[in-house]
Amino acid sequence: MRIAIVGTGAMGSLFASHLADTDAEVWAFDVWHEHIEAIRRDGLIVHRDGGARSVRLHATFEPSDAGACDAVMVFVKYGQTAAAVEAARPMIGPATTIVTLQNGIGNLDIIRAACPQNPVAFGLTTLTCELIGAGHIEASYKGRGETYLWPSDGRPTGTMEQLCALMNQGGINTALEPQIELKIWKKLVVNCCLNTMCAIVNQNVGQAVADPSVWPFLDGVVDEIAAAARLKNVPMAADEARAFLRSVADEARTHEPSMLIDIRNGRKTEIDCLNGAVLRICEQHGVAAPRNQALYAMIRAIERRAAS
Repeated sequence: MRIAIVGTGAMGSLFASHLADTDAEVWAFDVWHEHIEAIRRDGLIVHRDGGARSVRLHATFEPSDAGACDAVMVFVKYGQTAAAVEAARPMIGPATTIVTLQNGIGNLDIIRAACPQNPVAFGLTTLTCELIGAGHIEASYKGRGETYLWPSDGRPTGTMEQLCALMNQGGINTALEPQIELKIWKKLVVNCCLNTMCAIVNQNVGQAVADPSVWPFLDGVVDEIAAAARLKNVPMAADEARAFLRSVADEARTHEPSMLIDIRNGRKTEIDCLNGAVLRICEQHGVAAPRNQALYAMIRAIERRAAS
């Protein structure tokens, strides 16, 4: 099976490294020449638990090098999705399955609009990773994590089943999940609350929520997200979402979310597919979401300051 990874930042590189441990033919595609050249020269260096290993795989900044693939996995940030899919056209044949495990709400619609004839799978992963330099990543998750996929048309294909099998073979705990929408919205709760809070206060998860006075506000954020989920016919109960958020915050106390890293590096965040997506859904139905609006506005203000 030939698999292309489009966008080899932290998460794309992590999945490429796991899939390279299987018998799949793995291609890493990115426009960051220094990163690709480092992988070609030294392999992808994966740091974990104090050690490091070099993973050999195909790496290119010319997607035509790979040609049409059986599966193309998109790992760029939300704002880059449309351009990345267009750049990856030489890798996308008529039968290529396109997969997104990207954060937030909206990437699936962009991909389906760009490639309406292709089978598309969407999902999520709980794995975490940091990019520490060209050709180097640090895997920061424990165990095998959880990764879920489901076809956008509700009909699993042999390619999707084979991809799941390969990810499991490579050490990623992966399954096809019919209830994927609910799982995505539960992860959205975490990202809308913890990612934004950490980015605003410039602290890790444990530090950002250490003061008990933070939690009534976050509970209100969760209630608004649960209301938006119901507007999209996703049966997410607010009390269960609040409990889930607390459990993740407790387990991930030392984690520094990607939005915090983006802010520290002066990069544009994914706020538009997180709290911004919640706002768009609520606005379409005339429903107020003032707490999500506040978080959205604060991140936007921080982004403008970094760009000035």
